[in-house]
Amino acid sequence: MKETIKLGIIGLGGRSMGLLDLVFLNRNDVEVAAVCDLYADRREAAANRVEQMSGKRPFATQRYEEIMTMAGIDAVFIGTSWAAHIDIAIAAMEAGKYAACEVGGAYSLRSCWRLVEAYERTNVPCMMMENCCYGRDEMMALNMAKLGVFGEIVHCSGG
Repeated sequence: MKETIKLGIIGLGGRSMGLLDLVFLNRNDVEVAAVCDLYADRREAAANRVEQMSGKRPFATQRYEEIMTMAGIDAVFIGTSWAAHIDIAIAAMEAGKYAACEVGGAYSLRSCWRLVEAYERTNVPCMMMENCCYGRDEMMALNMAKLGVFGEIVHCSGG
C-alpha cells in the first residue's frame, strides 16, 4: 500500500465538492492530483480549493479520458451523472486505476455485468460508495423491521 494515494475526481457537482472539503482534503494520505468536469466553473472552483488547502494545483480537464492516461493517478472518484458511471468506471479499471462511484449508476443488469467482466479482465477493484443506506436512521429502521415492529412488510420504497 502506498503512503499517499493520488486521486482524480471526475464530476464536480455538490456531492463531489462536499466530499472534497469534508473528506479528501482532510486526509494526509490522499493527494487530489486531478479534477474533471464538463463545466469550467466547477473545474476552476475545485482546482482553486485543492490549491488553497494543499498548496498544490491539480491537473484540471473537461475530458475524463485525460485522467486515465496520467501515470501518477492511482484511483478515481466518480461523481458524474449516474448514466456515465459504468463507462467511466470501466475506463478507469482498464487503465489500472481503482474506481469508486458515488452511487451505483447501472441502469440494467447488462451494465452490472459489464462491471463484473471488467473486474475479471483487469483485476482492478471498483467500489460503490453509496453510504446513506448505512446511516444511523437507516440501520435503526432495518433493525425495527427485523424485530417485527412494523408487522409484515408487504411493500417498501425509499428515495
